[in-house]
Amino acid sequence: MDVSITITGNLGTEVDYKATENFSRASFRMACTPRLRRGDTWIDGYTTWMNVECTNRLADNVRDSLSKGDPVIVFGKLRTRVWESEGARHEKLVVEASAIGHDLGRGTSAFTRVAFARQPDDAAQAGDQNADGDDRIADHEREPVAVPA
Repeated sequence: MDVSITITGNLGTEVDYKATENFSRASFRMACTPRLRRGDTWIDGYTTWMNVECTNRLADNVRDSLSKGDPVIVFGKLRTRVWESEGARHEKLVVEASAIGHDLGRGTSAFTRVAFARQPDDAAQAGDQNADGDDRIADHEREPVAVPA
């Protein structure tokens, strides 16, 4: 059974990015601090720290788009990472993100579509031709889109 989760908060660290020839990975820590009302005053609740990880295209875009302190929304699956070190078992909760974006309730952002390289036979496998055999433009091949500030 998968546990899907959506969290909002701020990046508490810079993005840690690692890449090999066939795989890229990005991770960061995220601080989620609730605001609570006590009488006529608002106070900060206890901060929950989450580890967030993502891979491949999402990791590449996270590396290029997010910085420490940015308000974000993260959607993904909650996982437990387990490892052993010096005979002791360790665990930590991690969100395997499938979508990450700036929290537009707290500011504005601009979007730029990214073109990704494809192998020549990818078009046929991806179904990039309509029923008449005409080529159509795949989402990742479109021109960059800029949103006015």
